[in-house]
Amino acid sequence: MKDNFKTEEGVFDQTTRMAIYEFMNHGLIANLNYPISTGKEADVYCATTGPKLLAKTGNEFIAVKIFRTETSDFQRMTEYIFADPRFYKVKRSKREIIYAWTKKEFKNLQICKKAKVPCPKPIAFGKNVLIMDFIGEEGIPDSTLKDLGSDKPEKDCDRILGYIKKLYKAGLVHGDLSEFNILMHGYPDIVPYVIDIGQGVVLDHPKSADFLERDIQNVLQYFKKYKVRRDFTTVLNDVLSARKDEEKGKGRNRTE
Repeated sequence: MKDNFKTEEGVFDQTTRMAIYEFMNHGLIANLNYPISTGKEADVYCATTGPKLLAKTGNEFIAVKIFRTETSDFQRMTEYIFADPRFYKVKRSKREIIYAWTKKEFKNLQICKKAKVPCPKPIAFGKNVLIMDFIGEEGIPDSTLKDLGSDKPEKDCDRILGYIKKLYKAGLVHGDLSEFNILMHGYPDIVPYVIDIGQGVVLDHPKSADFLERDIQNVLQYFKKYKVRRDFTTVLNDVLSARKDEEKGKGRNRTE
């Protein structure tokens, strides 16, 4: 039984393989092609879309994110998981934490889409495997803001700060937003896409305010090299006002 949990290349243990086979059997994945990115916590693969999903979406490629069950930073993950009211009942075992993290990223992506923040559309998840839209062209993944840079820094800075505000209004903080977690999609009108939102927390999380401030600081710090200047306090108050307006709107609805 122990052999079922040995990893192949640090990722493909028996449980992971079975999760992928199940997606293949359901027509979501045809095959994994190549890794888009590799990291300590997860690898992302470009995959050929399975026949059932292809017939539904017409998209030839999808992204498959596989969270590592052996090398992930569990201590860091617990900071985001156990104080999130959506995941109070998660068992404190490595695998259960990884499975909860996978579900968490799926749910956070759903919130992003609903808030109209550009991000990969979540398609399905199981165990430690998450299927999403592929962000790129003809099987070639888009580059991050870190790697590609910005041709329109003023516009991109304000747009990304707007994403933070939209997410906050929707009750979510990304928690790790930076130039590393933004893809630059499309040409010539390049649109920043938010990715890697598994650590995103709802506002009831005790550190949501700290994470929000860090996200804003990261964005402002990056765009300083383009000589884009935005006042942190002004930006923060603008983001916070979105939630206040949301609560006022709900209050009006209750009295009508």
